Amino acid sequence: MTVKWNGTNLLKTIAENEKSAANLYRAIANEARIGEKFFEQLASDEERHEKIYNALLKKFQENIEIEIEQSDAEYVDMLIESNSLFDEELIENARKIYTKSQIFDIAEKAERDAVLFVSELQRLYPDMASDEVAIILNEEKKHLKKVLERKKESQPMFGRGM
Repeated sequence: MTVKWNGTNLLKTIAENEKSAANLYRAIANEARIGEKFFEQLASDEERHEKIYNALLKKFQENIEIEIEQSDAEYVDMLIESNSLFDEELIENARKIYTKSQIFDIAEKAERDAVLFVSELQRLYPDMASDEVAIILNEEKKHLKKVLERKKESQPMFGRGM
């Protein structure tokens, strides 16, 4: 069965996630003393993405309702409802983390969520700024790859591959 579904909350959630991740990355870059340039670049990218999503929200606010399978609507609504932003408390805690693996765990979550949400946006709205969304998805995948590489590099050699 299909239902009418409005993607406003999806776009708002993605924009909020980008802003939240940018704040987190900037806090890490300023305080953690590991990979400052890396995290500052991630923060800049996320701020740019947030601006694009907010512009899309304004541009498509009148034409954002689509008809999708009820199970799809329930799935995406559940993703949105269970989304957790990097709030001030988490950001403050991140400033106090000094182990690289913990910081990269947090960054990995942010980037995995970004890839998931942007993939859903692209799937549900294939014609909505398809070029821009494809570029952002590619950038988020590159972010995730870089975070995973740095996470792997930061882990001690013992225990790996055993």
